[in-house]
Amino acid sequence: MKAFSKEWWIDRAALIAVAIGCAALAWLFSVSAGTHATEILLVVVFAGLILDNRRMRKLLKERSGANGG
Repeated sequence: MKAFSKEWWIDRAALIAVAIGCAALAWLFSVSAGTHATEILLVVVFAGLILDNRRMRKLLKERSGANGG
């Protein structure tokens, strides 16, 4: 894509629109959650790490079992 072409401008405008949308959602979350926003994010991230760890252990077990190890 050439710089400053029509597609380039459309891509940049879409990128800015998505960034504004994400910022608005983050603001809405922080306003609605109030002082509990940090705890909510901590629980969500910790749960995601636990689920991903379980998924990776299962995948590792499957792959090491297939190799005879």
